[in-house]
Amino acid sequence: MAVAQQFEALNDYETASYYHKRCLDVSVEAKHAEGEAKAYQGLGICEEKVLNIFEAMNYLETALEKAVDAAKPRIEKEISRELVRVYQVIAIDFQEREEFDRALEYFEKCLEASKRANDKEKEAECYQRIGLIYEKLGDLEKAIA
Repeated sequence: MAVAQQFEALNDYETASYYHKRCLDVSVEAKHAEGEAKAYQGLGICEEKVLNIFEAMNYLETALEKAVDAAKPRIEKEISRELVRVYQVIAIDFQEREEFDRALEYFEKCLEASKRANDKEKEAECYQRIGLIYEKLGDLEKAIA
């Protein structure tokens, strides 16, 4: 992991991803769920940095599953913070393109991840953005809720 993180610090995400994949291979072979979670997390961060946002989301969601399986709440919280950022980027993009159903889908995921990360500020922001979308759609009852 440390070698991958050094390459991340140098903004060499291709090489960092290579080392995260090696860590993943070793973790899978050793049946080390925490190592798998951290490797998937590293891969997700690298993909996000090169703007492959959906690939980043997939890696981070897998990382979260592995952290939950390994019963590692600290890592779950850390990965959830990463997911909040990724979901929010996706949701805002859909909102800007006026694809409100998709925007709501990802703001809901963002909300869930915010709760898991215990990030009250992001949680409130998600509620606000969800409410604004419902207002734009003319559903004032849901917007108020």
